[in-house]
Amino acid sequence: MYSTKTATTNNTEFNSAYMPVGINENVVLNVVNVNKSPQGRDYIEFIFTNAEGQTASFTEWKNEKNMWIKTDEDLQRRDDQQFGRILQVINCFCQETPEFEGESFFDMINWVKTTLDQIAEKDKQPLRLKVVYDKKGYTKVSSLGTYVEPMCVEKSQIKLWKNDLLERPVVADVEPAADPLGSPNIGVSAPVTETNTGADDLPF
Repeated sequence: MYSTKTATTNNTEFNSAYMPVGINENVVLNVVNVNKSPQGRDYIEFIFTNAEGQTASFTEWKNEKNMWIKTDEDLQRRDDQQFGRILQVINCFCQETPEFEGESFFDMINWVKTTLDQIAEKDKQPLRLKVVYDKKGYTKVSSLGTYVEPMCVEKSQIKLWKNDLLERPVVADVEPAADPLGSPNIGVSAPVTETNTGADDLPF
């Protein structure tokens, strides 16, 4: 039921719990989580927070061979790129990158968590952080180029690339298909279709 007597207008500002898209300043690394998915896959998650308490997260999963990663060389290249993205966070707190050699993704993410837990707990250094939309319209930390750096960097190395989604993707609403086996709508007449006469069926 719709009524002009009960219609309402919300004139209060909406405060999102998520960090806005773009380059955010004075952000801190809040927590680093190492967990397993319900399917048993290991992952590491970085959660950043701004002064308003809004958050943005960055998650990395173990790379595995698939239709895009076919060879050992492809897999090693993906692992090197992935570790480079993760080291950007560590390098915000270290003048020199700590050395690490590990055989597995599990070893690497646990070393990262231990290292950052020791450093970031003492050093709440303010950071710059690039936040973008993913293809589903949710905000996330960008994985392209430099995405995080200390605020003390005067000439920022963070750039907004053309592949960074800075506007929420619009997904059109699709009307669900009618169930052909469902009960017909009462009170709704079926569309009138023309019927063919026998003359229309003639081959000439």
